[in-house]
Amino acid sequence: MASGARGFMGRSWGILMAFGVIAIIFGLFAIFRPLAAIAAMTWIMGIMALAEGVTSLVTLATVPAGAHKRWLVFYGVISVLFGLFAIFNPLSMASALLVLVGLWLIVAGVNRLILGLRVRRGVPGEGWTVLSGVIALLLGIALVVSPLSGLIATALWIGILALLYGIAQTVAALRLRKAR
Repeated sequence: MASGARGFMGRSWGILMAFGVIAIIFGLFAIFRPLAAIAAMTWIMGIMALAEGVTSLVTLATVPAGAHKRWLVFYGVISVLFGLFAIFNPLSMASALLVLVGLWLIVAGVNRLILGLRVRRGVPGEGWTVLSGVIALLLGIALVVSPLSGLIATALWIGILALLYGIAQTVAALRLRKAR
């Protein structure tokens, strides 16, 4: 069994190499052109949402009437609208989503601060809860005040991780090729 898997992996080294090279190219693209990378990822997400929405709306012809059908209409329309907005204005869509994440982090930070302060006498290590609240609050404010900076930081992290993944895949492919 192990030799069968080893043989298959040895024959598949080219696929691993292709994934590695694609990841390295994307990683470098995201690092050196972060806004273009975010726009591309948002655009792809928009295409997927549009396809999902159209599929849901087409499915309406085969679904019996009822509450489920109304939900499917709602979901389909929202998906189509989200998809179109993401396709035609990807950076604005990505910024809007990041602002929403920032608003959520502000609420989460305040919640953690309140929780940490309420339990400070009864729970050991409550300082960590307060600290996580402060960090969430600061990050949330930063994303709301400057979503563009958040987009660039997100793209850089994605780029670095894609680059590391690509290097690991490429090394694995070369080792499999050599072992074959």
